[in-house]
Amino acid sequence: MEFKKLSLHLFTLLLLFVSVQLSANSEEISRLENLKSSVGSLEKIDVLNQLSEAYIAVRNIDEAKKNALEAQQLAQSQNNDKGLAAAYNNLGKVYQANNDDENAMESYFLALDLYKNLEDENGIAIANNNIGEVFLMKEETLKAIEKFMEAQTTMEKNGNQKGLAIVFNNLGDAYLKKETPEYGPAKDYFSRSFRTKLELNDHESAAKTARKIAGYDIQLKDYESAMIYLRATMETYQNLGDQLNIAEVYHTMGEVYRLQEFPEDAQNFYTNALDIRSGIQDSIGLAETHKSMGINYIDLGNNADAKQSLAAAGAILSQLKVQKEVPGIYQAISKGYERLGDAGQSLVYHKKFAEARDVYHSMEKQRATLDLATMYASKFETEDIKNQNQRLQLEQSNMRNTRNFLIAVFGLAVLLLVVLFNSFRRKQKDNQLLTAKNTEIASMNAEIQDKNATLDTLNSKLVNEMAERESIEQSSFARDRFLATMSNEMRTPLNIISGLTHLLLTNEPRKDQIENLRTLQFSANNLVVFINDVLDFSNIEAGKISFDNLDFNPKNTFDEIKERFSLPAKDKNVALNFTYDSKLPEKLNGDPTRLNQVITNLLSTALKYTDEGSIDIDVSVNELVKNKLTMLVKVEDTGNGIEKEKLDAMFRKFSRTAEDMYDGYGSSGLGLAICKRLVDLQNGKIEAQSEMGEGTEFKVYLPYTLVEDKAEQVEDKKSSYDTLKGHKILLVEDNKINQLVVSKMLKKLGMDVVATDNGQEALEALGNSYFDLILMDIQMPIMDGYRATAEIRKSTDPRVRDIPIIALTASAYLTEKEKAKLFGMDDHVGKPFGPEDLLAKLSYHLKLNETSKA
Repeated sequence: MEFKKLSLHLFTLLLLFVSVQLSANSEEISRLENLKSSVGSLEKIDVLNQLSEAYIAVRNIDEAKKNALEAQQLAQSQNNDKGLAAAYNNLGKVYQANNDDENAMESYFLALDLYKNLEDENGIAIANNNIGEVFLMKEETLKAIEKFMEAQTTMEKNGNQKGLAIVFNNLGDAYLKKETPEYGPAKDYFSRSFRTKLELNDHESAAKTARKIAGYDIQLKDYESAMIYLRATMETYQNLGDQLNIAEVYHTMGEVYRLQEFPEDAQNFYTNALDIRSGIQDSIGLAETHKSMGINYIDLGNNADAKQSLAAAGAILSQLKVQKEVPGIYQAISKGYERLGDAGQSLVYHKKFAEARDVYHSMEKQRATLDLATMYASKFETEDIKNQNQRLQLEQSNMRNTRNFLIAVFGLAVLLLVVLFNSFRRKQKDNQLLTAKNTEIASMNAEIQDKNATLDTLNSKLVNEMAERESIEQSSFARDRFLATMSNEMRTPLNIISGLTHLLLTNEPRKDQIENLRTLQFSANNLVVFINDVLDFSNIEAGKISFDNLDFNPKNTFDEIKERFSLPAKDKNVALNFTYDSKLPEKLNGDPTRLNQVITNLLSTALKYTDEGSIDIDVSVNELVKNKLTMLVKVEDTGNGIEKEKLDAMFRKFSRTAEDMYDGYGSSGLGLAICKRLVDLQNGKIEAQSEMGEGTEFKVYLPYTLVEDKAEQVEDKKSSYDTLKGHKILLVEDNKINQLVVSKMLKKLGMDVVATDNGQEALEALGNSYFDLILMDIQMPIMDGYRATAEIRKSTDPRVRDIPIIALTASAYLTEKEKAKLFGMDDHVGKPFGPEDLLAKLSYHLKLNETSKA
């Protein structure tokens, strides 16, 4: 029994489909035939092409060819490339239907060339698909796949879903026709064709594709997948009320269950198929189902019913003419009787099988002979038409050449007379102009000499200016390198101070020690802010400053600022009053670090020069338009105040001349200048008002974007750090004190830390054990962090190659951070780093790595 095809009655279904299409297309054909004689030449080309397509749809190839040829000749005479391309496309379909692959290919390539000249991408895609179908017909499978792929790319670009459904189906057929069939890619393309047809609501065509997929699943014994597609097919046909196809699917489901050795379930599906086929008088289908039921009864051990079903199948076949399915059914009946031990009946049906097979083969030979004759007749007719076209083109070309020659001779005579007349007049004018030009040239020569002298002076000046600029640039470069070196040297000890202070605060110090430790921590943080100001000032001048777009909670930012400044304010007996507007959302998108930097600078200035009274910080919503919010931050102190004439000079570009020194704010010019630039670069605004003896008020306006998902809650830091417990970290750091600080910090959270002094030792540690994450210093002896990271990323072991690496860098320059990512590092933490910053990045990358492994 064969199951390589799901639809044993494909020919019957095709006839049914054609009959429906004939009734649907007959009115359209009549309309177009009437329209053909009443339109102009340009419109007639489109009507002829539409008629050809309509006749192709109803398989009337002769009429399709006649209309396509007429459209071709008319389009050529009118120089209508679009109509000519459509005509060649229709001729290709006609030749393809007649198995004339040579002329079909030629027509499709002519259409493709025209579509390319017209830059019609949809036409190019259709032509490539048609060429692929001809290659597939010629069994040149690789060339067919190449053309289908080109069509697919263009159709996906232009969103041609209907065309994609056809191309996907063709690609599936092509992969099955390869010398070594590739069922995986074939099924994938059939599935994509199926899904595309469903999206287009072409359920009937989708059902046919689903049955095809199910058929190949049965061959591959993937019965579960086959049943999924068969059920989808059944649902479509039931919605359409297509009884013939419903019976087909029931029968195939019975075959699937019988192959899985579930004969009872198979019998139920066979019974459903038999009931429907009896009602619609599907004779060949009835014979097929009776035969399958008979074989299934044998599997059930019910020999009596098996003989009855096999006999019923044979009786139906004896009343039918021989067609494609008949020999196979006879053969299956013969094998069924053989299994029942009835050698006589087995022999009878084997003879009927042989007779039916011979008759069918004879019919196929006659059909093949007729197709061959048709193909050659088509080729001869095509050659004749080509010869006629060549003769017509030659006659037209000769007539055009003769006409063009006479026109050219007349034109040359007229042109010669005009040239002679113009030459005479031009000669007179040239003589008059020549005298005037000679005078003008003499004057210009004198002027050029004067300009050459001026140009020599300008060149000398330009050389001097270029030398001065080069000197300035060299000085700027030296300054930047000095700042980078000083930043690195200062940040390393600061990181140790900050880290040790954090550890001491977490080790339950005495109450009298807490204030001292917090003061130490505040001073270290202020020194970090000062270093950042210096570097930011340099970056702003060089145009290298950058801003992040991060989701953050503004209240958390201001709470952290309040906590940092509460103790220093208390020490000076200055009241620090924070007012936070409840209308501010929990989340905004922007740069929280720059917000912190601006407010910290303003608060540091206010606190430094306020000896008594209070400092009021008010945070509110200034403006809200759609998803854009402008935050207003007021910082008002009761200090000495600033003279009005000096207010405008406060935020100018930083300089340390005597003229810039003014009472109360003389040492803060750098911080205030940076505040002004940071606010301006974020499209914000900063204002200042002051009265001598009454204090100063700063107003900062900063724009932010609202974050849509307001329901999402900010994750609790302590609970997020609980997830760090048990992870193994490799710390690569040449500074022993830094090793001690970071190791203690991480071990207190339950993490296993292995410390190494350089990149070479880190590679050796990775060879002996696996780690969850690496903290990598940049500047180290023997092997630095960049080279060590590059070696890790070249490892063949994915558990080593893909490990997250966070850079520990004391440089705040953007080039260092970009270089770290270039060498394969996942993130960076600047020294000195806050514990929250380091732990947050550890938590993020460990979670990300676990998610990717899952």
